[in-house]
Amino acid sequence: DKRALMDTLELPHDALPHLGSWKADVSFLNHIVREIRRINPSNVVELGAGASTLVAAQALRLQGAGRLHSVDQHAEFAAATAQWLAEYDLVADVRHAPLEVSSPNWPYPWYRLEDIPARIDLLIIDGPPWAVHPLVRGAAECLFPRLSPGAVILLDDAARPGERIVAHRWRKRWPDIDFQLMTDGSKGTLVGYRAG
Repeated sequence: DKRALMDTLELPHDALPHLGSWKADVSFLNHIVREIRRINPSNVVELGAGASTLVAAQALRLQGAGRLHSVDQHAEFAAATAQWLAEYDLVADVRHAPLEVSSPNWPYPWYRLEDIPARIDLLIIDGPPWAVHPLVRGAAECLFPRLSPGAVILLDDAARPGERIVAHRWRKRWPDIDFQLMTDGSKGTLVGYRAG
């Protein structure tokens, strides 16, 4: 329930726009809030800005610590998200990261990532969109070596066929990360727990 989430975050009920089919659903947003409360991360990295950016930034503010680093492939949307956060006096490093590179294991356009923290405590993956390629989010594993002990990965839309293939490959390649599919939302969330 979006209203309950907004109450938990101490935000107005209209702070989030309508969460349509392409946006993070309330279940995924609740996973973000729960993990921020549980692990109290110093560095949160988010791939794909939007509703999750506002939720993560506010959850970190309520925790009293932590920094959010968010990227999006659309420069205008990244700027608009940063402005949206400023309206709620929220601070985050929201930047444009064009889809210009690819990884050997995932030969699809991927973010040009710059100035990403060397240590990541929470990795939120809600982009790039599936329209780029159904397996495009698999390249997020390029950041797994930066995960701190006990870090958490949250992959949105995990019930889709492409994300299921990504999860299968990640489980084989990253045995020190326990990946679990959560079906509490309409689109599914893959949660990865790195050994502490």
